[in-house]
Amino acid sequence: MQVRPVASPIRANLENIAIILVNPLYPENIGATARACANFGVSNLILVDPKDLTKLPMEAMATKEGKNVLENMKIYPDLPTAIADFNIIIGTTARLGKRRLVHYTPKEIAPIICEYSLNNRIAILFGNERLGLSNEDLFHCNMVLTIPTTERASLNVSQAVVIILYEIFQSSSTIALKKPDLASQREVETMFKLITATLKAIDYIPQDDPLLWLTNIKRFLTSRDLTTREVKIIMGFCRQLLWALGKPMEITFEEGPESPSDKSEETCRKDKAL
Repeated sequence: MQVRPVASPIRANLENIAIILVNPLYPENIGATARACANFGVSNLILVDPKDLTKLPMEAMATKEGKNVLENMKIYPDLPTAIADFNIIIGTTARLGKRRLVHYTPKEIAPIICEYSLNNRIAILFGNERLGLSNEDLFHCNMVLTIPTTERASLNVSQAVVIILYEIFQSSSTIALKKPDLASQREVETMFKLITATLKAIDYIPQDDPLLWLTNIKRFLTSRDLTTREVKIIMGFCRQLLWALGKPMEITFEEGPESPSDKSEETCRKDKAL
């Protein structure tokens, strides 16, 4: 079942982007990284001198989504061999020493990666879980990025991959979610007439400045985008309250079938009779 919006990256060639794990220690992190790659459309996963390739924990963390990435990942004995065919190498680090030359965050570098990926192969490097990338590893990089966190944060390598790939995917994609159909001004005004009548019926309008009081209520209700259905629910609540007080009032606007949550006086009587 589709539970989230699907986007098509149109400002990047994700096939030209590869994730490289340098000396990964744990198979679980390799599997979780494969899953992250699959979630954001990157199919190229490369390992450099991995310490443990136990299949079961890798596949368990990769799940069904990342299985294909795992099956097609490449393994190299050293970093220079792994990156030989790439045009741009990007390193990641949590340490900000002066020798590291860190100048980007994921959000800042994502548009750059997308633009270059259209006609260049790009490798994004992640160090192992204990030490990260060494200065020697970063020597091979054209650019280096860091993920801003709180002072005491500690990101798992697969979490870092998710964050960076998410920013790249968002930068490369156009996602248009359908906005709700809003209530018309006529519907909103009709609703407010009924609200005003209800407030008068329960004596909840101050005598000193009723206009200011009603204006505050109206601003509160219209500060969010009300849909026709929401307007009808509010009107149904007011009608039921007035009916319970013995002061029914028919204020309606011409519309389609009422929402199931909108109970008019007649509907309330039927409900009571059941």
